[in-house]
Parts: sequence; C-alpha cells; structure tokens
Amino acid sequence: MMLGARGYVMARNRRTAAFAVAALVAAGLGAVGYRALAQPEPSPVEGSASAASSSGDESPDDDAPVFPGPDDTGVPPGTELEPYAGPCTLVETVTLSGVDATGVCPAIVVQAPGVRIEDSRVPRVESTATQVDPTFSVEVVDSDVVAGEWIGGAVWGTNITVRRTDVTGGQHSVHCGSDCVVEDSWLHDQFNPEGEAAHNNAFITNGGTDMVVRHNTLHCTSTLNATGGGCTADLSLFGDFEPVRDVLVENNLLKANGESISFCAYGGDAPGKPFPEATGIVFRGNVFERGTNDMCGVYGPVTSFNATSAGNAWQDNTWDDGSPLTP
Repeated sequence: MMLGARGYVMARNRRTAAFAVAALVAAGLGAVGYRALAQPEPSPVEGSASAASSSGDESPDDDAPVFPGPDDTGVPPGTELEPYAGPCTLVETVTLSGVDATGVCPAIVVQAPGVRIEDSRVPRVESTATQVDPTFSVEVVDSDVVAGEWIGGAVWGTNITVRRTDVTGGQHSVHCGSDCVVEDSWLHDQFNPEGEAAHNNAFITNGGTDMVVRHNTLHCTSTLNATGGGCTADLSLFGDFEPVRDVLVENNLLKANGESISFCAYGGDAPGKPFPEATGIVFRGNVFERGTNDMCGVYGPVTSFNATSAGNAWQDNTWDDGSPLTP
C-alpha cells in the first residue's frame, strides 16, 4: 500500500498485538510546536580540505579528516517531498520515503520491527523497544529530524540506526537506550528553553550496551541560560539506570563550546552514579576542537574515562591541530 508517489510503503508483519499497545502510547502524545532551528555550518577542522580552500591553499591535505555537515547529511538535494499521509504510530513494518511529516505528526513512534525512514523530513523519532517489545527497530537514513521545542531526545530509544542524517531540536539529538548505531550524521542545535535548567547533549545514554558512534559531527550548541540550563557535553555516557557497556566512539568531530559544555565527552566512569563503572568503552581516532578557550569544554575535553576498566581503550584521539590528546 502506498500513499503518494513515494510516501508510505506498508509491509504487513505478524505483530497484530502491537495495535493495543500503540493506542496507549499514542494517547500520551501531546501537541507540540515545532520549528526548524538555525543550522550553522560546522567550522572546518584545521588542515581539512575546506579549511585549506578558505585559506587560499591550492594543495589541501588529502588525508585530513572531513566531517559531516550541511552538504552531506539530511534529505538529498533535489528530493521532492510529499506531505505525509500515514499514521504517526507505526505498528507494522513500513518504509517512509520522500515524505514531510513535520506538520502532520508530533512524533513518529515506532512499534514494529524493521521500520525505515529515508529521504524524508520528520519530527522526533521514538523506538519503544525497551518498554514494549525488544524486536521493534528503526533506521533513519538521508533524512532531516526536526524535533523542535521538545524536552527529550530528537531520536530516542533502543534498536536505532541513524546514518547521514541532520538532527536538530530536542533536548538531546540522540538519546540511546541500547543497540544504537549513529554514523556519518550531524547532531546540533538542541532545544534549551529559557527559564528552565535543561541539560543538553548531542549524544547521550543513561545506561545500556552495544552502541557505535562513528564519523559524526557532535555539537552541543546551547549557551548557558540564567537558570543554569545549557550543554552537558557533545557525548555523555552515564550509568544512571544500568551499566554502560560496549560503546565504540570512533572518528568523530567533537565541537567546542567553551561557554556552556562542562566537558566535550563523559566516558562513563563516575563513582557517584548508581552504576559507576563503564566497561568496553573505546574512544578511537576522534578529533576534539579546542575552541576559544583552548580546552573544548569549560573544564576540558574529556572526563570520567577509566583506562584501567575491562575493555576500555583510548587510541589515537587528537586535538584539531593534530596534537595528541590524553584523557
């Protein structure tokens, strides 16, 4: 079944019981206003092709890292989007392709396995696998996620894959429970309301396992407000509800925010947390932007990483000038 030339492609599965659960979740969805937030282009890493071009160099370093931004994330140029005409809670395996659901749904709530969102513009995306059924999953590819003024994750839940996607709005860009892959994406411009002490992150987990965060631009952009709201980090691994285990953080650009970010990364090891030890945490080949204060965050680039815990490794991470960075 298809709604529109490229719209809502439905492939029925055998999960008829999900309809009852879907009604409960849908009932909790309130009307939320959405707005597209400003999307400044990430500044090029010193020595990258774009930086060399802007400085007038005719022979840029072909080996310099280039990270995701407006030119290579989101809906591909030339894609004509149709208004979305399907349900906001997906209880069957479907593919959303070439649609704009931002004016139709407050959220796309996934309650089926194998849901795919491609070449589309959508509001926040929620995968309810942990709460309802562990088989539920969603893949968001070559799309814009525009969560707007939402306190929560722009992409949230378990069994989530995000690739080549531009994610804006929401308190956190991606909030992972477990089993998440985020690759080649641009996470930025989170929502931080005035008068509230909301803390923002580009990527965050409060406990879980099996996560891959690879080759993204991670940028917590909020500035500190009068009530203490602002950025925690570009990437936060916190053992709040269960242990943090088996997380690969590889080849990302962690953008500086010396006005709001405490540290650019929290590595999961925190004695004050209910689950204080993180294991299997690997930071490899990441670039930390120094920024205006030369430290990436207000207090430094990284904290709460314990190199002695089982399976943890810190390998080939650098500052944006190429100098080595140690935790």
